[in-house]
Amino acid sequence: MLQIQAIVLIAILFIYILTAHVISIKRIKYLHESVVAIFLGIMIALILKYTMEQNVRFNPELFFGLLLPAIIFAAGYNLHRDHFFDNFWLIFYHGIICTIITFIILSVAALLFKDWGLVDFGEDEILLLTATLCATDTVAALTLVKEKEYPRLNSVLFGEGIFNDAVSILLFRSVKEYMTANTSFSQISLSISFIIFIDFVYLMIMSLFIGIIFGTISGLMFKYIDSLGKHPVKETSLILLLGYASYLSAEALHLSGILSLFCCGVILAIYTYPNLSKDAQSGTKLAFDSVGYLAEAFVFAYLGITTLEIPFDSIPWAFSILMMIVMAFARFVTIFFLPCIFLIFRKPFQLNFKELQVVWYSGLIRGVIAFALSVTIQTKNSLQLQGCVLFIVLATTCVGSILLESFSQCIGLKIEDSDFASFSEFMLDKSTEQSSYQSIGPQIIEPPKEVVPKTIWQRLEQNIVRPLFSKKVPQQEPAEIGLYAMSK
Repeated sequence: MLQIQAIVLIAILFIYILTAHVISIKRIKYLHESVVAIFLGIMIALILKYTMEQNVRFNPELFFGLLLPAIIFAAGYNLHRDHFFDNFWLIFYHGIICTIITFIILSVAALLFKDWGLVDFGEDEILLLTATLCATDTVAALTLVKEKEYPRLNSVLFGEGIFNDAVSILLFRSVKEYMTANTSFSQISLSISFIIFIDFVYLMIMSLFIGIIFGTISGLMFKYIDSLGKHPVKETSLILLLGYASYLSAEALHLSGILSLFCCGVILAIYTYPNLSKDAQSGTKLAFDSVGYLAEAFVFAYLGITTLEIPFDSIPWAFSILMMIVMAFARFVTIFFLPCIFLIFRKPFQLNFKELQVVWYSGLIRGVIAFALSVTIQTKNSLQLQGCVLFIVLATTCVGSILLESFSQCIGLKIEDSDFASFSEFMLDKSTEQSSYQSIGPQIIEPPKEVVPKTIWQRLEQNIVRPLFSKKVPQQEPAEIGLYAMSK
């Protein structure tokens, strides 16, 4: 039986990869790879139900303990750090501040719908539900918004997705801790709300601290143990184990494993990666990317396989549709509020109106994390809560992913002119420089110019932090290239 399940899984992933490749090269508008994975999973679920009378139940421990860490670690380790940190304040605003504001708006609206008699949820169930619905999914948007064409917009969407997932999980855990089955909404005072907020901030800071600790251990270990450079497999294995250890340590301390693992992955990429051997450098990037890609594919297929475990007659349809409308409204408010403030004070904003519309649209999609959190809710109305979340996840993922490219064309999204032009100019200069080497006699290759740090943190990082982790490499004399060498 286990062999059959493994074969089915391999077949799903095989079809997913080939379909994603065809969609990419043929530029098929109205089909997205995540939708393909979900429908493949639904087909498997139907076969299991009507031939073997079995339903596969979503296992949150498998998702949070194995699948999600692979995706997050690959994202942090292969992060384009320059664009990420250049737009960090935008990422912070969209990923953290906007998520908290969205949680407040959704909670108020859901409580209002409860008073209208649309659902019979308790106040604690309402808050748990709205915390899960804060988790967005920007995977579909990132497949369209390529990094080379939209570096700024890509980094904002990518960073927002990471922080949004982490904040949503922290909000869910904070609410779950303080909202017991016997506590009504009227008994929640301002002081308790303040305590929940303080607990949320504490969890964030400590999660980042755990990631920094494991990243520091890795950087120092690979700096001083030179013999590891002769064993790329061991280097790659140690990197993977240290990253996973940071995730498990944070989860064991009831912190955010996502934030810890992402922070650890970024530190590993900045300070540990240069100390690895050449084989390990290329091997880790390729291996972690591949594992993260397969885990992401399996997550969508797994969602499809488990859809039939929720009876559709338990879904509160009117309430779910209204919540989707409120989600769009909350997203609009949070995305366009800050640019309007900048406009009032006549200050330029980093994202233009078309890019803001893409950010708004991509944030309407709810992903597997929302459903995985809902499965952990154990209340008298947990089945209806899970049905509501499942409907919203499937509807936004399938419809939103399919219509994303049409939406971007409708608003006239164009390549970021300034950044892409500078990139093209840089490549043109490089190609011209290379051709001159081939046409002229002996040339002296000048070492790359050192980037002058501008901010206090950049100076601190370059003068203190980076030397702490960097190996001392003897400087080489400039190489002289002759015509004979160039002709080879």
